[in-house]
Amino acid sequence: MTFDVQRYNRAGHISCPWVQPLPLACDTREVGGKAANLGEMIRLGLAIPSGFVITDAAFQLFLDENQLRQPITAALADLQATDWERMSEASDTIQRLMRSATIPAPVLDAIREAVTTQLSDQRVIVRSSAVGEDSQEAAFAGQLDSFLNIESESSLIEAICACWASYWSPRVLFYQLSKEVYLRGMGVIVQNLVASRLSGILFTRSPWTTGERESMLVEYCFGHGDELASGKINPGRFRIDRCDLSWFRETSPQDPLPKNAESENPAFGDDACLFSKSQIELLGQAALELESHFGHPQDIEWTIDQTGRLFFVQTRPITVDSRAANDAASSGVEDNGRSPPSGQRVLWSNANVNENFPDPISPLLYSIASAGYYNYFRNLALALGFDRRRIASMEYPFRNIIGVHGARMYYNLTNIHSLLRMAPYGARLAQWFDDFVGVDQAASTNDATLLKIEQAGRATRTLELVRTLLKTTWLYLFVNKRIAHFERVIDAFASETTPEELAAKSLDQLLVDLRTFMDIRCNRWLGASLADTSAMVSYGLLKRMLARDFPDSDQAGLHNSLLKGLNNVVSGRPIIELWNLSQLIREDPELLELFQSQPDQRVLREIEEVPRFGVFNTAFKAFVRDWGFRCSGELMLTVASFQERPVKLLEMLRAYVESKSDSPVEQLERQAVDRELQTHQVLRTLRRRKLLWGFPWPNRATLLKRVLKRCHQSIALRERARLKQALLYSRCRQIALAIGDRLVTKGDLHHQDDIFFLTYHEIDALLAGSAMFPRQTEQLVSLRKTAHQQLSALHPPATFILPAGEYWLRDEPTGEAANGDANGQLVGVGACGGQVTATARILTDVTQCRKLKQGDVLVTRQTDPGWGPVFFLIKGLVMERGGMLSHGAILAREYGIPTVVGVHEATSKIAPGQQICVNGDRGIVQLID
Repeated sequence: MTFDVQRYNRAGHISCPWVQPLPLACDTREVGGKAANLGEMIRLGLAIPSGFVITDAAFQLFLDENQLRQPITAALADLQATDWERMSEASDTIQRLMRSATIPAPVLDAIREAVTTQLSDQRVIVRSSAVGEDSQEAAFAGQLDSFLNIESESSLIEAICACWASYWSPRVLFYQLSKEVYLRGMGVIVQNLVASRLSGILFTRSPWTTGERESMLVEYCFGHGDELASGKINPGRFRIDRCDLSWFRETSPQDPLPKNAESENPAFGDDACLFSKSQIELLGQAALELESHFGHPQDIEWTIDQTGRLFFVQTRPITVDSRAANDAASSGVEDNGRSPPSGQRVLWSNANVNENFPDPISPLLYSIASAGYYNYFRNLALALGFDRRRIASMEYPFRNIIGVHGARMYYNLTNIHSLLRMAPYGARLAQWFDDFVGVDQAASTNDATLLKIEQAGRATRTLELVRTLLKTTWLYLFVNKRIAHFERVIDAFASETTPEELAAKSLDQLLVDLRTFMDIRCNRWLGASLADTSAMVSYGLLKRMLARDFPDSDQAGLHNSLLKGLNNVVSGRPIIELWNLSQLIREDPELLELFQSQPDQRVLREIEEVPRFGVFNTAFKAFVRDWGFRCSGELMLTVASFQERPVKLLEMLRAYVESKSDSPVEQLERQAVDRELQTHQVLRTLRRRKLLWGFPWPNRATLLKRVLKRCHQSIALRERARLKQALLYSRCRQIALAIGDRLVTKGDLHHQDDIFFLTYHEIDALLAGSAMFPRQTEQLVSLRKTAHQQLSALHPPATFILPAGEYWLRDEPTGEAANGDANGQLVGVGACGGQVTATARILTDVTQCRKLKQGDVLVTRQTDPGWGPVFFLIKGLVMERGGMLSHGAILAREYGIPTVVGVHEATSKIAPGQQICVNGDRGIVQLID
C-alpha cells in the first residue's frame, strides 16, 4: 500500500518553509538527497521511522541571520585538497562561528511544533541530509554527521547546529575538493530512534558476487548500525538470491550472540535466532522494489527493533566506477560538457519514441533524428531564456538525446533528465516528461554538470528565473499563431515537393529540397516544441491538482476523463472521413458487392475505371490526397504511405463497412456530453474549496478551469503539429527516393531505396561534389545493409541500463510466455477511464484490423497515428508501451475507450480470444479465463 500524501495533507500536516514532515519530502534541492529518498520510500509504503526534515531554506536563513556567509567564504578561499593543515584550520574557524550562532526564531518555532506533531518517542536521532549527497556519482557516505539518543530540546538544538557545521568538516571539504563534486545546501532529519536489536546494510548489486546467480549482499551487526558504518567491527554477512529470495550465510558478526535472542522461525546456523524467514523475504522484496523504482543498484540501510519489526532508514545509489572517475579528475582534462562523466550509467528507453519509430531505423533516419532532437531541445532552451553558459555546459547531453540499440531508436533518459533539470522546477518537469512519454523507471542525471550550472550566485539565478518566466509567458501568448505559421511553412514546402514536381527536378534541385527539409526540422520547429511542452506541463498540472483534491483510488483517472471527446483534435478527422467513405459503399449495392467479393487490386481498378463509381472514386482520391500520408510507421521514411499504395486502405474500409457502431461523430458527441457533465461536477465541488486561506475568490475551481482549458488547447495544438510532421516526413521520403533514382542511373547505387542506408551528411556531400570516397558508395551501402540486418535480429528490452559508451549487443532473453500473473491481474497506467469486459484481440500490425469484431478489446505493443482508424472499431485498449499524451491515449479519450498503457508483456500474457476486463480508472487488466 502506498502512502496517501493528499490525505496526510488534509489531516493538518501541512509543511512550512522551514520544516517538512518526511512523507512530504520530495525535492532534493529543498531537503537533501537522504530526506527526499526517505520521503519516496514512505510513499512506496515502506516502514520508515516517523520524523521531519529541517529544510535548506532554514539553513540558508540561519546563515543570513547570523551574517556567516562572508566570513565562511573568506575562510574557504584558495583551499587545495592537498593542503590538509590549511583545510583543518578553515574548518575550525567555521565551527567556532557556527557554535556562536543562534537558530532564527521562526525556524525554532517550526521545529518545536514538528517535535510535538511528528514524533512519538522522546529519544530521537538527528541526521544530515545535504543537497548533492546520495547521488549516483557522489554518495558522501559517512562524511556528514549524525547524532543518536537525543532526548532534550537543548541537545536537539545543539545537534542540529552540529549537523549544519559538519557541512564544512575537514573530511567533507577534502571529499569535495578531491572529487570535484560539491554540496549545494543542507537539510537535517529528525526521527524517532528505533530501539534496534539488529541493523545492517544491503547492496542490491554486490560488486563481490561470485558464481552464475546474482545475489544481494547483506552485512549486519547487533544494536544500531553506527559502528557498522564506521568500520569498527567485523559484520555478519549473508546473501539473498535475486531470483527466488533464498539466502545463505557467509560469516557471523563479531559480537557474541545475545543470550535473550529468540525466534520462532530460524533462518540459518548458529545465529539463526537473529532472523526469521519472513524478515529476510521482506527485506529482499523491498530492496528489489527500491532498485526498480530508483532505476539504479541501491545501498540500503535497515534496522530491526526489539519486537522484530523491520524499518528502512536510508537508500542511496551505489557509487560505481569511482576509480575511473578519480583517474579522469586527476588527468586535468576539461570536458566542457561535451563528454559523459566517467563511470556514469545510462538509462535507455524507447517509450514514446517507439510510437513514432516502431521498427529498425535506417542510417538516413537516424542522422535526421539526431540533428532534430539536438536542435529541438537546444533551441527550446534558448527560446525560453536559459543562460547561454548553462546551455554550453550541457552540450554533451544535447548532442546525445537519442541512441540506437538493435537498430532501434532509444531515448537517453539520463541526458534528457539532465537537460530538463536545467529549468526552474526541473525535477517536476522531469517527472512530467516521464508521464508524458510513458517511462516507468527513474533516470539519473549528469550531476557533475548540473552542479557547475547551479553554482551561480542567488542574484544570477533569480534574474535568470525572472527572464525565463517572462520569455515563456511571451512565447505562449502567441502559441496559436506560431503553430499556424509552422503549418504554413510545411504546407508551402509540401506543395513544392509533390511526386510530380520532384520527377522534373535535377539532382542539384533535389539537394536544395533536402537541405530545406533539414532547415525546417532543425531550425523552424519551435512552434511544435512549444505545443509539446505546453501539453506536457498542462497535463502534469491537471493530474497533480485533481490527485490532490480527489485522492481516492476510484478517481485516479479523473484527469483523463476530463479530456474525453475533444472535438477540435485534428487526429480524429481521418476516422470521420473514412466513415463517410464506408457509408458511400453501404449505400451502393454494386459497390458493396465489389468490396465484399473481389480482391483489392480488382476493387481499385474497378472504382477507377467504372463511371458509375465516379462519386466514390472522387471522394476516395480526396481522402488519399488529404490524409493518405498518415499511416502506421509514417515517420520511418522506409514505409510507403497510402498515397503511394492506396490499395492498403481497402482493408480498413472493409472493416468500417462491417462495423455496426454509431458514427464517429455520434460517439464523439456522447463523450463530449459525458466530459462536460463530469467537468461540471468537479468544478462544483472545487468552488467550495479556497485557493488562498481567508479569501473566497479565487477558489480552486477558478484555477482548475484555466489549467483544463490550457490542456485542451495544448493537446489540440500538439496534434496539429504532429499532423504536419507526418506530411513533412512523407515529402522527405519522396525526395530521398527521387535522389536514389538519379543515383541508380549514375551507377552510384544499385537500388533506389539504397539511399536510406546513407546519412544526410553523406548524401549532401555526394551530391555537392565534396564526398571523400564517392566511388565506394555502393560498397558502403552493401556493408551497412548486412550489418543492419544482423542488428535488426536483436530484440533489446524496452528499458535498460548500460555504462556510458556501451551498446546492447545481446538478444533479450526469451521464454515461454506466461498467461498472466498469479492473481490474474496485469497492472499498467490508466490512460482513459471506464471499464469494459470483452474479448481480447492481439494485433501486431494495423493491417490486421479485420480480425477485430464489434466490441473487442485491442491488445498491442504500441500504436502510432496510422492506427487511428482502428479506434472506431474497438471498445477497450491495452498497450505495452505509451504515455498519457501518446497518440493512442489521446484518441482513446476522444472516443471514451477504457485504456491501460504500460502493461508489461501484455501481448504474451493475454491469450488471443481471452475474456478480459479493462479498468481504465485503476490501470488494471483482469484476466477472466
